[in-house]
Amino acid sequence: MAEFRIFPDIRLIVGKADNIGLENGIEISFCKSGICEYAVGNEYYYLTAENCIILRRGADRESRISYSSDYCGISLLIDSCYNGKAFEELLDMSDILRNMQSCEQCIFSADDNIKRLSSEIYDTFSTSMLRIKVLELLMIMGEKRCTAGEKSERIRKIGSFVCKNLCEHYTIAKLSEIFAIDRTTLKILFRQTFGCPVYTYAKNRKMFRAAELLRDTEMKIIDIAEEVGYCNASKFSGAFRDVMGIAPKTFQMERKNTRKYKNRTISAKFAY
Repeated sequence: MAEFRIFPDIRLIVGKADNIGLENGIEISFCKSGICEYAVGNEYYYLTAENCIILRRGADRESRISYSSDYCGISLLIDSCYNGKAFEELLDMSDILRNMQSCEQCIFSADDNIKRLSSEIYDTFSTSMLRIKVLELLMIMGEKRCTAGEKSERIRKIGSFVCKNLCEHYTIAKLSEIFAIDRTTLKILFRQTFGCPVYTYAKNRKMFRAAELLRDTEMKIIDIAEEVGYCNASKFSGAFRDVMGIAPKTFQMERKNTRKYKNRTISAKFAY
């Protein structure tokens, strides 16, 4: 991970940012490859390759971020108390922030300009060039309209329902029947809200949950597979690799080694 203070109230993070450290403000992230899971309260959103997310962060919205092993991307963090004067003649930041704060989160496919700029930012380490690229990116993002549709609350309930019933398989037809919503509307709005189709959403949540168990417990892989609804260890391993970019056994060993390293202590009693 690399972090740059682009302007007094704007930071750029290149790579994984396990601790963003932004209590109030706006996050703009672009995923170049891999998957990023946003846990916001009891809801989960997924940023996948060549997609963007605009996320409002606040003290009233607890959020956690988890990444697949192969994640690459960038994040712009804008403080809510933004008071920059450095480029006020070029950008109306108050208007851009007002638009971005109009909804809690917005996930969308990156267009060619966003992809180009994000790639250039990812590969640039000159602060001057980064400032130019970030301003250009903000100009484009400022034109995005983040709006919450009238069915958004129902879609979020469907997402919560899927997460609570991960071991069950619900088809679009069944969810459409349970929540009284048109199938086509459900498919379109679900992807717009959560960043992926229903089936992929359930699979992502299962694998990120499995990653938590591999990282934080001593459970056996076969038991973790069953915990997230897989009776076949081989199928679980393949699904985990698809989502997390690494085999579950390798993931588990890497995390164990990391914990061992962190838990090492150096005695204060030195012998000379």
